[in-house]
Amino acid sequence: MKLLHHALVDYELPLLKAIAARRAMRLETLDQREAVEQLTEVLLSPVATAITVDDLSPAERNALDFLIRHEGQVEGARFSREFGEIRSMGPGRLDRERPWESPVSPAEGLWYRGLLFKTFQVGQQGSREWVYIPKDLLSLLQPDRSHQPATAVGLDQFIADEPDIILPSDSYLPENVFRLLVHLQTTSVRVQNQGQLLPKDKVLLQELLLPPLNSNDMPADQLSFLLHLSQRANLLTVTHSRLRPNRDPVKVWLQSSRAQQIYQLQHIWRTDHTWNDLWHVPTLVPQATGWENSPMLARAKILDFLTQSGVTAGSWLSVEAFIAAVKQSIPDFQRPGGDYESWYIQDRQGNFLMGFEHWEQVEGALIRYLLTTILPTLGVVDLGLNAGSQQIERVRLTVFGQSFLAGQPAQLPPPSRSQHFRVQEFQIRVPARANLYDRFQLARFAQLEDFEQEQARYRVTQASVQRALRNGVTPDQITAFLARVTNNQAPLRLVEAIRNWGARYGSVQLEQATLLHLKSPQLATEIRQHPELAPLLGENLTPTTILVPSRNLAQVRRTLIKLGYLEESISSDP
Repeated sequence: MKLLHHALVDYELPLLKAIAARRAMRLETLDQREAVEQLTEVLLSPVATAITVDDLSPAERNALDFLIRHEGQVEGARFSREFGEIRSMGPGRLDRERPWESPVSPAEGLWYRGLLFKTFQVGQQGSREWVYIPKDLLSLLQPDRSHQPATAVGLDQFIADEPDIILPSDSYLPENVFRLLVHLQTTSVRVQNQGQLLPKDKVLLQELLLPPLNSNDMPADQLSFLLHLSQRANLLTVTHSRLRPNRDPVKVWLQSSRAQQIYQLQHIWRTDHTWNDLWHVPTLVPQATGWENSPMLARAKILDFLTQSGVTAGSWLSVEAFIAAVKQSIPDFQRPGGDYESWYIQDRQGNFLMGFEHWEQVEGALIRYLLTTILPTLGVVDLGLNAGSQQIERVRLTVFGQSFLAGQPAQLPPPSRSQHFRVQEFQIRVPARANLYDRFQLARFAQLEDFEQEQARYRVTQASVQRALRNGVTPDQITAFLARVTNNQAPLRLVEAIRNWGARYGSVQLEQATLLHLKSPQLATEIRQHPELAPLLGENLTPTTILVPSRNLAQVRRTLIKLGYLEESISSDP
């Protein structure tokens, strides 16, 4: 912010005279520089300033207090929405209309009293207009403390009671990413052009995941976000057109603590400029017409607002009240220049949502999407709703969420119970807080049966073991793993079954073949010794019968026809 003298230097003499007239003083000069000096002296007089402030209307006083509470500067677009316009007038119009005598808005009233000035600042988003109070003048002003200002925001404005139904999110993120990693480790999933998966693979992956916490969310959108997040975290990579776990980063992630696993993915989202939350809000259809928005800016503003509100883990917040508080305090959180006209966004019915009057449908919808879809997916908040309602009405900051806002992983106490796997017959029970790396190894040879808040249950079957054998896992590796994670409590029957399945696997082979019948053993010997046919023939079943492998049948038929052993008219017979 400039000093008052520097702010007045930019004014032409007619405007300086208008301010002087509004302050009931007479400029004794026609020189602009001298007029600036005289006006600066009066405007910085504590007594004259106090008299002027006392003379403000309630609306003008409210506008002045708003500026003071924002440390003397606010974006011009926001101030105009709150307190009206300041009309642009040249010297002739000033002289004719004398606007200082009847200002059309509180903002214009402050302007002609010399309490409000304009400037432009250039930032990453371009040039933006700001209104401000010069810093030496600001030091003379104090907010009116006789009443609570209407724009003050406190935690009590959106704190809420506990809902009837609570949907906890603490296990949601690591469990879903874990399931993606397991499936992509054991199953080949092809990536098409532009990184898209085949529809059948998308459906299968959606069925593997836990259902969305918010029942209004689409499983396809949930899958898209989780896959994007995992790839940005370097947990997934595309190799030879296949989507696969990235071995070393996945191993590190699986062996980390639950708090570190969650925080790593939370931090990836916070700093990811490639996932544009606004473009994924289900009620909006942004149009790519050249305008840009910063998803990281919007996230940072909402997370900062949540942090500064003082909310702590376990506190329930009203979603709608939180949105209202953001609108009241930082309405332009994603639009630094307060531009509500150039962003081409439609609703699902095709109506354009341009102008500040559509704030609830755009900004409000984005905040609702962050609070009820993205943040619960990331384990930052739990969800709450009342009985009989399908609409998420409240959210509760989690322990993981509070630590995320503070910029560090949560500090959790060590588990109070043993984390060894328990085996009963062919079923294996895994504690909820067991090491995910061990679960990952288990999932290579066992099938997930059920997942609950406290445990996951797997079943070992011949098919699941054979799947592991096909992927290069040996029976000895499986039994050694079970001995370790069960503290040598794996049942002998299970161990023997795994060894038997391993011993039998691949020991028998079925193969299709065709029988070549010959009239005499001499003819069989003749054909067997022919240099073109010999490499294509299988075993002799009898002196006059030879097996022909299916893969060689067509070539054997052509050679027999060429040599005259087989009639061409029957060459198409099997």
